[in-house]
Amino acid sequence: MKNFKHSLVAVIAVVMISSLAAVQGAELTDIRAERNNKLRAAAEVQSMTITEKSVSDTGVKAAALTNNTAEEAQAVAAIENSVDASGYRLGYVETTQGGAELYAMPSADSEVVGTLEPCEQVEVLETTEGYYKVSGENAEGYIISDCITEDKDEAEYAAMQYDHYKLAKILSFGSGVNVRSEASESSDAITQLEDETDVVVLGGEGDFIKIAYGSDYDEGYVINTVIDFTGDWVEKSEVAETQQAAAERAAAAARAEEMAQRNSAAVGASATEAPATAAPTSTPSSSSGGQAIVDTAMQYLGVPYVWGGTSPSGFDCSGLVQYVCRQNGISVNRVAADQRNNGTYVSRENLQPGDLVFFANGGGIHHVGIYVGDGNMIHAPQTGDVVKISSIETSYRINQYAGAVRVW
Repeated sequence: MKNFKHSLVAVIAVVMISSLAAVQGAELTDIRAERNNKLRAAAEVQSMTITEKSVSDTGVKAAALTNNTAEEAQAVAAIENSVDASGYRLGYVETTQGGAELYAMPSADSEVVGTLEPCEQVEVLETTEGYYKVSGENAEGYIISDCITEDKDEAEYAAMQYDHYKLAKILSFGSGVNVRSEASESSDAITQLEDETDVVVLGGEGDFIKIAYGSDYDEGYVINTVIDFTGDWVEKSEVAETQQAAAERAAAAARAEEMAQRNSAAVGASATEAPATAAPTSTPSSSSGGQAIVDTAMQYLGVPYVWGGTSPSGFDCSGLVQYVCRQNGISVNRVAADQRNNGTYVSRENLQPGDLVFFANGGGIHHVGIYVGDGNMIHAPQTGDVVKISSIETSYRINQYAGAVRVW
C-alpha cells in the first residue's frame, strides 16, 4: 500500500511537470512570436523616412512618414509649416495697410524700430499680453498680436485689401434698395438701386455698408443685409481717379453756371449806374488754413483705427486725412498713394501744421499723417490702435519718409 502511494505521487508529479513544461513552452512560443513581430515592425520602420520636430515651449511635435496617406501628409505638413528649423512658431503679417510697425517694447507708445511687409513670414519669439515679439527678414521687435496669423491665406487676403476694394451685388428681392446719405435709417435716401446692381464696398459702419456705385462711383450707405460679395476686386486707385474726375467735372459745371449767371446780371444792369465797389474779402492766411486742418484732426484723438474707415466711428490713415480735409472744404483722394498727388510738394525743412506727410517702404507709399508741428503728426496708425500724435523724427520714420504736400 505504501509503494502504491509512492507510485501515485510519482505519477502526479510527472503529470504536473509535463503540464508546466507545456505552459512554459506556450509562453515561450508567444514571446518568440512577439519578438518576431517587433523585428518585422523594426524592419518596416527602417524603410521609412522619419522627420520629427519638437518644440519645447509649445509642445508641437510632428512625425512625417513617407508612406502616409495624402490626408496624413497634409496634416503633417501643416504642423511642420507652423514651426521652422530653429524651433520657433511661424506666423504671417496680417495687415490691410502697406506694412505693420514693430515696437522696441510691447507698447504702441514705445519707439518704432522697423516695419514688416504684408504677408511677411516671421518667427514668433515671445508672447506677451496683446503683443508678440517676432523676427522678420530685416527687423525684430514687438508687434500687436492681432497683426499675426498662422494662416497664410488670411494674410494674403488682408494684404489684398490695402490697395483693392471688394465688389458686391445688391440683393433687393425685387423691391429696390435705398441708398442713404449717412449710416442711418433716418437719413435721406439719395437714390435706389435695383437687384443685381454692382457696387464697390468701401467699408463698414455699424449695421451699414458704405458703397460706391454707378459710373462715377458715387458714395452712399446701404443696410449690410442687402449685399452679396462676388469675390472680385477693384483697385482703389481706379475708384479714386474716377471720383476725382467726376468731382472736377462737377466743379467745372458749377463754375460755368456761376459765370453764366454773372454775365446775365451784367447785361441787365443799367449802363448809367456807377460800378459798385467790391467789398473787401478776407481770406485766411496759409498758416491759419493749415492750423484749421490740425484743429479739426485733434477732435478725433482716440478714435479707433478701422480699415476702410472714413468717419468718426473709425478711421484708417487716409480716411482720417480725407475726412478732415473735407470738413475744411478741401477735396483730396481716398488712398494715401493718391493723396500724395494732391496739393503742392513741400520740402521737409518747410513743413507747416496742416501739411500731409507720407511714408513708404519697398512696396510704395503705405501711410499718411497730418503734420502738427514740432516734428509730430496726427495719424491713424494700424489695426488695434487709435488716432494719436506720433513723432516723425524717429529713425524708423526718417528712413521711410516719402515727402509732404500742402493742400490748403
